[in-house]
Amino acid sequence: MVRAWASAAFVLLSLVGGCGSTTGGTVASSGSPFNATDIAWLQLAEALHARALPMLALAPGRSASPELVELAGRLAEEHGEGRERLRALLPRNAGENPHAGHDMPGMPTADDLEALRGLRGKKFDRRFVPLVRAYLDQLVLVAEGEQRSGASEEVRRLAATMARAHEAELARLAGAG
Repeated sequence: MVRAWASAAFVLLSLVGGCGSTTGGTVASSGSPFNATDIAWLQLAEALHARALPMLALAPGRSASPELVELAGRLAEEHGEGRERLRALLPRNAGENPHAGHDMPGMPTADDLEALRGLRGKKFDRRFVPLVRAYLDQLVLVAEGEQRSGASEEVRRLAATMARAHEAELARLAGAG
């Protein structure tokens, strides 16, 4: 229930809120296969991936868990590739990514990264796992909103594919953490 409400809130905010129907100063044109939700999802998911990659890079050499190190490495590779897929789909007129510089749910903050840099072993793992979980949860949540409200079939399919992958990653994280 909470997830459904939060997902609906994302869609509503994408359409009328601070990240509104404009996307970096542009609006999806009426002839475009993309609506504001498609563009907002592509930008938000790309920004989430970009912000998480430095966090994932910290696991080797700091984590006490070989499973977490392996998971972080796999996530970093897959999400780096996913970020490129997201960017490739963005229309040229989408403008700058308005989500890139903001701290939003699921994004590790500069303070989170600084704290992780100062930790090793189980202390690192105790801080790292909830941050990765929040990141993956948010990716699933916004992908669900895209699947319900996006206009582009290609973007909705990508959101569905990514949501399934992120849910599987959450299950692996539960086993590794």
